[in-house]
Amino acid sequence: MFVAFAAYFWKLAHVLVPLSYTLVQYPLSDSGVDALRLLVLLPRSSPKDKGIKCELHHRAFGSKPVYEALSYTWGTQPATKAITINGNPFLVRSNLYNALLHLQLPCQPDGIRLHPYRASFGLAGYLTTELQSGFFSDEQWYAVSHNPYWTRLCIIQELVLAHEVVFHLGNNSLDWERVESTMNPAWRALERRSDSIKKLRDERYTSAWRLENLVEHFKKAQCTEKRDKIYGFLGLVYDGSDKAITVDYKIGFAQLYAQVIRFHQTTSAPSDSPFSGDIDRAVKLVKFSQLIQNVLGGAVAEEESQTGVDWPNTLRTAMGFIAGEIIRLGPTPIEIVSSVRSDKTWKQTISEAYRQSSELQQARNTYAAFSQTILSWDEKRLGRVRALYSEYSFGYRLGAGEEAPSFTKEDTENTDLPEARLFLGTKSLRGVAPRNARVGDLICTFLGSNVALVLRKIAETEDRYMFVGRAERFREETEDSDGDSDGKDGIEHDFSELTLEERQPAPGDTSFQNFINLKIDLETLHKLSA
Repeated sequence: MFVAFAAYFWKLAHVLVPLSYTLVQYPLSDSGVDALRLLVLLPRSSPKDKGIKCELHHRAFGSKPVYEALSYTWGTQPATKAITINGNPFLVRSNLYNALLHLQLPCQPDGIRLHPYRASFGLAGYLTTELQSGFFSDEQWYAVSHNPYWTRLCIIQELVLAHEVVFHLGNNSLDWERVESTMNPAWRALERRSDSIKKLRDERYTSAWRLENLVEHFKKAQCTEKRDKIYGFLGLVYDGSDKAITVDYKIGFAQLYAQVIRFHQTTSAPSDSPFSGDIDRAVKLVKFSQLIQNVLGGAVAEEESQTGVDWPNTLRTAMGFIAGEIIRLGPTPIEIVSSVRSDKTWKQTISEAYRQSSELQQARNTYAAFSQTILSWDEKRLGRVRALYSEYSFGYRLGAGEEAPSFTKEDTENTDLPEARLFLGTKSLRGVAPRNARVGDLICTFLGSNVALVLRKIAETEDRYMFVGRAERFREETEDSDGDSDGKDGIEHDFSELTLEERQPAPGDTSFQNFINLKIDLETLHKLSA
């Protein structure tokens, strides 16, 4: 297959060759010459011949080798199918065996490729052998369009980078242009399935090929190794992340997370960003941190709980929006579910807190929906609402300077509330606040993220705020999400002022009065966005 990715894909161990078989021997490449090894499929003696014989050829890139790469899903079954390479038996998985059986092309299968190379001649995508006649039925097209092939991260990379792509379905083949030109609705399903990949191919060399965009665009892609959700895109990027982030499977997930966050904060803003460089990085930090933790599948938090993490004290700059202030604290989520009295009391509190009829009606509707939604909340969802204390992190108003304030952990506590509780806030804010929240605390939200941070003004200061904890902000229109939304629950409209001009706010500039800068250490950022 065309090769443009980091060396972690090239593990010979994946072939699973047993000791009873001879390991294929071939000379190593000259370290001073960029080269690759091509697997040449030899012609079969007859159509009934099921034996697959191959030769391994070493070719320098300078010789301009012409070849087609093979793209296929590995599968999880053991390697039990035998082929021969240079006269030696070699075991492969059935997916590769079936692909080689149907293709008479020089190719380079995953199991034995060793070196990355960006510019391949073409890509042969192998999907299925199930073709009983000269055409596909609608059911077969449906099966092809829902093939796991389209969801595998390594396949996405291959399809994005290949100069030309031909899909093989049994003994038939078609290219992307043929899929796009058909009027067959079953074929259209295949087109829709591959649309995001085709779109990214068309956007080559644009800001779409930045690491943050690739990770978000294909966050649901499947791969066995979680780190590949980051490493797997380093062969595609044009933002320098392939040099700043080292592929190393020995490091922990927290260290990888730290590397990616550091790169995000130190790289320049995309050319099409509506924000200036520093503002762009600050505005998007929490969203990006949440995205990285999501694609790593919670591995950072798991590692921290099992072995502990020695977090650095380096402070990063984030920018948030003060969405409102807590004006009432009420019962716990469990009390709402289990106690009729608590439910009635909270409804009365809502009536007292909101006097305008339109706001009161909205608050009642929101609470009614919340009362049903809370029934499906599990421990993970409730666990996101928690106290946060950091002796390093703090908030400050824009244009007010970055001097660190002085405060203690006791300043963030509220001993009257042992558990997280429902809250009502100004500006139609409602949700669940951490146990240490107080009336008067501020709710800070972030661009494109469902994270809500509780801040408390530090006594005797006008513009310094301590971190109190993470709240769960309830928004009726987004309760169908799993809490990991990084787009649906966004607050892009809250940042409209920042899109008008690329400028830094000056002291006394009232157009920025609801924005706040945050100096945040990595451990707190992780906990806030986990």
